[in-house]
Amino acid sequence: MNENQKSEIAKPKGNRFKDYFSDLAKEIFALDHGVDKWGTVQEVKSKQSMSGANAWMLICSIMIASIGLNLNSQAVIIGAMLISPLMAPILGIGVGVGVNDKDALYSALMHFSSAIIIALVTSTLYFWLTPLGELTGQIEARTEPTFLDILIAIFGGIAGIVSIARKDISTTLPGVAIATALMPPLCVTGYGIANGSFEIMTRSFYLFFLNSFFVAFATYVVIRHMNFPFKKYATKKERRKNHIIVAIFSLFMVVPSIYIFISVCKNYNQDQKVKSFMQHAFTADQQKYIDDYRLWATDSSQQILIKVYGDAISSADLSKYEQKLVEYDLKGVQLEILPTAEIDLDNLKEIKTELSGIQNKFDTQINELVQLNEEQQKSSSRQNMFSNNQEIDSTAFSQLSNELHALYPDLTSFSLGTIQSTNFENESIQMPMALISKEKNAKLDLEKLQNFLKVRMDIDEIKIVLE
Repeated sequence: MNENQKSEIAKPKGNRFKDYFSDLAKEIFALDHGVDKWGTVQEVKSKQSMSGANAWMLICSIMIASIGLNLNSQAVIIGAMLISPLMAPILGIGVGVGVNDKDALYSALMHFSSAIIIALVTSTLYFWLTPLGELTGQIEARTEPTFLDILIAIFGGIAGIVSIARKDISTTLPGVAIATALMPPLCVTGYGIANGSFEIMTRSFYLFFLNSFFVAFATYVVIRHMNFPFKKYATKKERRKNHIIVAIFSLFMVVPSIYIFISVCKNYNQDQKVKSFMQHAFTADQQKYIDDYRLWATDSSQQILIKVYGDAISSADLSKYEQKLVEYDLKGVQLEILPTAEIDLDNLKEIKTELSGIQNKFDTQINELVQLNEEQQKSSSRQNMFSNNQEIDSTAFSQLSNELHALYPDLTSFSLGTIQSTNFENESIQMPMALISKEKNAKLDLEKLQNFLKVRMDIDEIKIVLE
């Protein structure tokens, strides 16, 4: 046993734990271990070019992302981000500032500008030519930049530069590209340009620029933490000037995002209150007739617009529901019921399924009743109700009409008798005839009704006339 092993054994257990966690803390922040600093700078420079293959990769990824946004497909958008080379020039900007290399910074800015132009031209042309111009959920999600996007961009930038600097974890870069989501907002900017929407264009481009800036800023911080080779400033004044520019630009990017974040949180809380109200203020039966609802807010008022089928929820009951708004902290919000004849296809499918089940049960009951009547007819010796062409017995008619009304509640009257019938070629014949009437808009299967009467009355033919 050597001296080091003896000294290790001799150490108190408490000291060993303390040393372990002390070394672990040092390792966490020692990012420069095993890093080829010069090689890292050169690799970032070599990958940031937006010409040749990289330009085509960018065009392809922009097209795929635009189609994914158009189809509201998150999976397609993620696939586009995986092949996008847009991350490289942004990291190049951070590296250029971090090592104080003006030529490298200028080159990265030029490639970054080229990437923006290529992306905007490609996405604008696509959204201008495509017949699918709907504002999908995926497009709308890229128009609300918040303070949380800054945090994503900062940690994404840290992971990105560490991934390049440490070859053993370079596989994390695709994940960084997805997390920071640099490309979809740029595609949405193209959508805004193609559709003439200044608000969508500015909000989405701000989100893109916000992400890009803080990815580059995080890269700069990590580069300085790793003590990469740094070109000295010519004067202290120039150094102070550069620091002031970075600080002012950071504030310029952060302040609007904080304002938007507060607004988004406020809207989210209000939406949750409205959702809770809609779930609990109306009964389960009433919920079936609610097609859609939306909180409509202006500077002076807020309204909950509710689209309703039929009169299950009427405007006459508004005061009752408005009183419940106070319970959900929605005082001052107004309700408006909008009757609609539109059909929600999802609801229609459910209704059809329910009606199909009811129809099947009804048919089964009819068949069972017909079979029961057949058995009763076979077992009984009573005469045909129309034997000898006599009118039906009043007791038998009363029994038949009661059974008929139980099976077909929409019938309003039922008459039964015999008629003389001829086709002018053969002799005239006598046959029974049923005269019926039903409620307006009620559906009636005359063939099933005719079959029921023939079996029930034990006759071969009967004519049915619908009034």
